Amino acid sequence: MRIDKPDFTLTNPLSPAKEKTTGKGLDFVDTLKEAIDSTNKLVKESELAAADLSSGKAPNIHEAMIAMQKADITLRLMVSMTNKLIEGYNELNRLR
Repeated sequence: MRIDKPDFTLTNPLSPAKEKTTGKGLDFVDTLKEAIDSTNKLVKESELAAADLSSGKAPNIHEAMIAMQKADITLRLMVSMTNKLIEGYNELNRLR
């Protein structure tokens, strides 16, 4: 069994990966797009890992399970973030 150095790069959908060149920083829409893209990427990777595991291409079940758990946690975070945004929008509409 081969043990590789773990890759602990955190993929937090809420943290901006790069700044714009204008110097203002990221605006809300760009941050939201990055979060959605990051979540989508992790979900696709977990689906590919599950398909590879079921077809026998990837014999390591641990990597597949880790990829699926990363996707699950990120997707749950995205859903809760979406729910909070909708709650905030509804609250602003009630204030009118």
